[in-house]
Amino acid sequence: MPTIRRLSFIGLEYAFAPEKAYGMSRGGGFRRQGGLVEVETDQGVKGIGEAFGNPHVTREYFRMLEPMFVGRSVFDFDHVEARVRNAIYHLGVGNQLTSCLAAINVALWDAIARGFGVRVCDLIGGCGATRFPAYASTGFFSDDPDRQLEHMMAEAASHPYAGAKIKIGRGIRSDVERVELAREAIGPDKLLLVDINGAYTADVALECARAIEPFGIHWIEEPLPPGDFRGYAELRARSPIALAAGEAHHTVRDFRALIDGRCIDIVQPSIPGVGGITEAKRIVALAHAQNLRVAPHVWGGAVGLATACHFLAALPATPHTEHPPHPAMLEYDMSDNELRTKLLMTPLRLEDGHVLLPDGPGLGIELDWDAVERYRVC
Repeated sequence: MPTIRRLSFIGLEYAFAPEKAYGMSRGGGFRRQGGLVEVETDQGVKGIGEAFGNPHVTREYFRMLEPMFVGRSVFDFDHVEARVRNAIYHLGVGNQLTSCLAAINVALWDAIARGFGVRVCDLIGGCGATRFPAYASTGFFSDDPDRQLEHMMAEAASHPYAGAKIKIGRGIRSDVERVELAREAIGPDKLLLVDINGAYTADVALECARAIEPFGIHWIEEPLPPGDFRGYAELRARSPIALAAGEAHHTVRDFRALIDGRCIDIVQPSIPGVGGITEAKRIVALAHAQNLRVAPHVWGGAVGLATACHFLAALPATPHTEHPPHPAMLEYDMSDNELRTKLLMTPLRLEDGHVLLPDGPGLGIELDWDAVERYRVC
């Protein structure tokens, strides 16, 4: 039985000029941060996983977790995870502890798959697809005069993406103006999605939904703060546009409240945010049991993007078979983030608006370690 010989954490940051800051309704920034956990087994097999968030914080959680995993079987993640979550329940786990657990979990799946000579998707449910229609995650609020909404939408419109998602949430008038510009840029046939990042109350979110409905919005993402479950349920019952959420929910219990409460139409687990592939699969089982759509949230670096591809590949088609009304889409971040574009020896391929599943065992990716060192901060 292969065991875990070693784990290591690498904190990463990509910083750019402050005057080029971009972001969402709640604010922006000029740094992209994250981290990597590498696992090595006693058989010399290595795996990699991505952690989301401030690397200096994640590193401290890693120092706590590392001795709990070293020497354990590569298949023991669930047992160690339960021990960790149960032992510190007073403090909660919806934070970078969960992000660190996610990186370890994905690194273990990568190592296990490489040890068997198969892909991660083969282990977690089988490979149902090798190419995924992408929607452009773009349309940020930006301080850069040369990269405003019109510039980003022109870029998105020039690619055969399934659609585009833009940021709104700074007032109804602004929302309508941004949505109108975006719809004009991408045309009538592509999907248009909007993201409020939890900046509204239920009454304002309903006003927004009614105001932007004429522009054919596919979904409104995070209209409310993550803890407002009742507000979500009330809004969903009245909104003319489908609701999506999950980026800021961190455990299967959070998602159970969203799903059982019929709060949303599209369930969006973020693998680095919920604790990894294992917890994301638990969430998907709940969503499918309630006949809800699943669209994983993807926001981070190259390893996280590759992980999302394998996760999508393993999702079963439900409830449809051959003719899905809306195929599962991959969120494709178009922001300035070299942790996504520079870390791999062979970048993920984008072809005709689709992201292709990486070839090879495990996650099918190899890190450019020179690039990793270039962005390393801890």
